[in-house]
Amino acid sequence: MPVLPVAVITLTGVLSAVFVVPWGSTAALAVICWLTIAIFASLMTWYAHRATRLMPDPTPERRFWKVFVVAGTMFSIADWIQVATTLADPNSITALTGTGIARTVALGCGGAAVIGVMATFPLPHRSARERLCYHLDLATVVTAVGSFGLYWAVTGSFAAGHVVGVAAGPVVAMLVAFAVGRVYLSGATPFRWHIGVMGPAAAALEALARALGPEMARTGRPGPVFALSLGCHALLLISAWLQHRRYLSGQAAPTAPRRRPYSLMPYLALAGIYLLLITTLLVGGLDLRAWIAQVGAVLCTGIVVARQLTAFIDNAQLLAERDSLTQRLHAMAFTDSLTGLANRARFLDRVGETLAGGGPAGVLLIDLDDFKPVNDLHGHAAGDAVLMEAASRLEACVGPAGLVARLGGDEFAVLLDRPPPDGFTGVAQRIVTTLGAPCRLPGGGTATVRASVGLAIAEAAHLPNGASHLPNGASHLPGDAAHSFDAASHLPGGAARSLNDASLLLKRADQAMYQAKNRGKGAFAVAA
Repeated sequence: MPVLPVAVITLTGVLSAVFVVPWGSTAALAVICWLTIAIFASLMTWYAHRATRLMPDPTPERRFWKVFVVAGTMFSIADWIQVATTLADPNSITALTGTGIARTVALGCGGAAVIGVMATFPLPHRSARERLCYHLDLATVVTAVGSFGLYWAVTGSFAAGHVVGVAAGPVVAMLVAFAVGRVYLSGATPFRWHIGVMGPAAAALEALARALGPEMARTGRPGPVFALSLGCHALLLISAWLQHRRYLSGQAAPTAPRRRPYSLMPYLALAGIYLLLITTLLVGGLDLRAWIAQVGAVLCTGIVVARQLTAFIDNAQLLAERDSLTQRLHAMAFTDSLTGLANRARFLDRVGETLAGGGPAGVLLIDLDDFKPVNDLHGHAAGDAVLMEAASRLEACVGPAGLVARLGGDEFAVLLDRPPPDGFTGVAQRIVTTLGAPCRLPGGGTATVRASVGLAIAEAAHLPNGASHLPNGASHLPGDAAHSFDAASHLPGGAARSLNDASLLLKRADQAMYQAKNRGKGAFAVAA
């Protein structure tokens, strides 16, 4: 570990032990305390200044540390004033507590500068939902710290007879909590985490020292106040030194704030206020301080409950958005974007499901003849119009009894999961006739495209022999279709299963479609 932090920590520990268990006169201890604190404050200011000279300009981080240098200068002036005051009258209340007017004003100005720069530090962009949660978390921290401030203000100020301190304590505490909590909860801090922990800890030590100072001095025990003030300045010095060392070693500032889904700070603040309430009730009963802690606990709990309700609403919205996105992705994965029909993947799934059910089914593969000249002569917009019109006519031909799909380009397919009233071949003939009618084009005029249709039929697996047990429509199939049923029923088990495979069935329909094309287009053929 580097020399400076070791020296500062060692010196602080030794002097704190001397202060708490005094080995000399109180006046000598006061001089040693404030002289050491003034040296620490001066070194802190020097290291912070050196760090700012190594930072790129302009950045929000450099602006923060430049203001910190100004605040450190005020702290140093205040502490050297305290040294002079102590040397002039080492036994006075001011010398023992550090609560002189000049030092208080200087410390207040420096603290206000730091609070101001933290309160105006730029925050990352957030959505409306994130901003609401952020402000609720910040309100929890500010309320809890304000309750602590009022608690200690009542404890210290009433004992000293300073009623004004009752109002000043919580106001200052809440301002500090707002500035520090605002930066911490945003994740966009101008320092690393170890500096961020030591800074608030130093402020807490100084606040505790000033709250306990008057009472401790009157009882002749200023040692703990000396130790608290010394510890505060030791932490600030080490923080400034770490910042300087970080840039001296060439480490750059974080380029982006951490995005955390939640922060533990509000819950720690809530736990702290409840711990304060329980301790007060056990020690002093239901006195004024207990009521302060109880009101603070109730307010913090209400804010945390509101934060949780907001989270529940957000989760419900996210689940709804997830389901909606799932549906859209499913539609995109299984729907043709141009016609709105099923695509190849969905079509094969449905064919597989139908064949697995064991019922008879027919697959028709449709290819539009002479479609390419429409694109060449009239453009792709006209071609798209023809495809959409073909899709609409196919759905009208099939009705609710089947599934129409576009497999790609000008190729369509139809699944009939049960024999229609006019038989599978009746549907095939109706498709050929309907698609052969002229189609109106967007820019005027018409185009006629014919259709070649291939039909493949899968027989019910449970029927003992093919066509004899089919519904009426299927019983009137022409010879080639009936033959396909009979042939399928007498195939060996493995061949029958392969015949009912979706891909193989589509392949057989494709072969039949090419047979229809070879016969002169604008016709249909049934796979053997």
